[in-house]
Amino acid sequence: MVGCRRNSTIFFVSASLESTSNENIVAEIAASNKSCVYCGRAVAGSNAHFCPACDRIQPLARDADYFSFFGVPRRLVIDESALEREFYALSRRLHPDYFTTASPAEQQASIDRSSTLNDAYRALRDPVARAKYLLTLEGYREAEKKAPPELLEEVFELNMQFEELKAAKKSGDEDDVAEARASLEQALAGLKDKLDDLDQRMFALFRDWDVSMDDGAVQQSKLLSHRAYIANLVRDIGEEI
Repeated sequence: MVGCRRNSTIFFVSASLESTSNENIVAEIAASNKSCVYCGRAVAGSNAHFCPACDRIQPLARDADYFSFFGVPRRLVIDESALEREFYALSRRLHPDYFTTASPAEQQASIDRSSTLNDAYRALRDPVARAKYLLTLEGYREAEKKAPPELLEEVFELNMQFEELKAAKKSGDEDDVAEARASLEQALAGLKDKLDDLDQRMFALFRDWDVSMDDGAVQQSKLLSHRAYIANLVRDIGEEI
């Protein structure tokens, strides 16, 4: 029998802990207690990977977010080098291959944590993905994808160039196809420059967001909306030419 403390009451979990239903109970206890589900000792938060006392892997808490998973604050400006080092360190320690002789509950915890580790790293290592994730985490919705006002005329022209290329392809006129493609390639280069500019503007606001989340969120959401619109144009043009 293994004792687990919950709200000053000790719950004893038998060897049948490994069953699916009891694994859910274990995960619930872990999420609410911030204590080891095996020895009952305190752990560093509900997202602690291992118990500091018995060193057994802990079930993944249902409320785990990517920032707390890596032990970093909810900020847009983070130490990306440290994040990478922690990712590789955890990749080795959480890998399911190291838990082949462990209990089914611990094997499942390893699978869950390894999967979350990869998802969390993808979301946090990229500044744009990190901004999107933090907006969602803080309850903000990304604004609808809209063209920046200064690009409206250019977008109209791009749509015309798209139609010209499609018409040229349909007619089989190689000269017209080459001319239309060259125009779109030039437009594509300009859009990539604008995308880079938007990224720099957005990254420059990261520290402002970290100081005052409410003030920065609206502007970040707007820039992400414009960025998504331009990124879609870049993708569409690249596919067409």
